[in-house]
Amino acid sequence: MTQASTIKFGSFLVELGDGVTPTEGFSAPCGLNSRSFNRTAATNDTNVPDCDDPDAPSWLERDTVSLSAAIAGAGVVADEDFDVWNSWFESGATKNVRIRLKNRTWIGPYKCTKLNVTGQRGSRVTFDVSLDSDGETVLQS
Repeated sequence: MTQASTIKFGSFLVELGDGVTPTEGFSAPCGLNSRSFNRTAATNDTNVPDCDDPDAPSWLERDTVSLSAAIAGAGVVADEDFDVWNSWFESGATKNVRIRLKNRTWIGPYKCTKLNVTGQRGSRVTFDVSLDSDGETVLQS
């Protein structure tokens, strides 16, 4: 049996672009203890009948109509980086985001669509954030 090669948490990064042209810089704000990168395809379904037996259950065929991506994260409020998230959310702006998964890199435009801050007596303040694609997210070669 060959054991799978796994990837450590530190090799999965969400990095925000600084908007500088022509060479945009990216950095990962501190504080995220969990991250997710989700991609979805919207499809249209077509019910295709069985020509030999019209009463038989038919199968659906699907055509991909559009693609989208979402990034979510949660962690502790790092005071030195929280204003980056807050300013972005309040601006409503689109910002380039780079997702790194070891030696794989995706880049695309995103909007910060959710920013929640939670505090409980006796614990540190936490937050969660959602980013939704605002165009194509591309795997870089």
